[in-house]
Amino acid sequence: MLQVEDLKVNYGHIKAVKGISFYLKKGEIVSILGANGAGKTSTLFGLGGIVKREGSVFFKEENIPSSASVKSAKMGLILCPENRRVFPELLVEENLRMGSFARGEFKERLAFVYELFSKLKERRTQTAGSLSGGEQQMLAVGRSLMSDPELLMLDEPSLGLAPVIVDELFRVLVKLKDKMTILLVEQNALKALKISDRAYVLQNGNIVHSGTSAELLADESVKKAYLGM
Repeated sequence: MLQVEDLKVNYGHIKAVKGISFYLKKGEIVSILGANGAGKTSTLFGLGGIVKREGSVFFKEENIPSSASVKSAKMGLILCPENRRVFPELLVEENLRMGSFARGEFKERLAFVYELFSKLKERRTQTAGSLSGGEQQMLAVGRSLMSDPELLMLDEPSLGLAPVIVDELFRVLVKLKDKMTILLVEQNALKALKISDRAYVLQNGNIVHSGTSAELLADESVKKAYLGM
């Protein structure tokens, strides 16, 4: 589904991602873990063409140029960004409609999102800015799902949310596994590993650990540095 070779992302003299390579198979949930500043978000931005990158990104065996953000989205490579970034003055349903602008059949995808997030259906005529933080996160994920992703990239979906909302979101991600491939960037490493097939750990822009979730959960250095165990 996705093959990344020697990915580099620089911001001037700052080397945020220093030449990493990894892959995702169809139907997997793969997590990218690491502390703040490790290069996780920059990796997603590089894959999505939001920032300039070096290296090769093959999506569905097609080499995607660095500047082809619109093309990659139309192909089904969809990013749900950190901090929700909903349109606060638009209604919930209007926000969702924006997600199907370039890809996805609106009525079909809307029914799918409302089935996953019943609270969004209840609040479909409210403005997005009037929603709670957890509901806005559901809306952000729902808007991404409106694009009918083949590979969904999620950037810190649990950030700043109550544990009960985090649990609900992660249950949704498990449900989605049968329908799409998921690349999950997450600071809650333990939560992410419990639903992932495999994971990569970033540190200072480099991959320092990789393996199956079971292997990383059993790795003493990973447990001490990232899992608080």
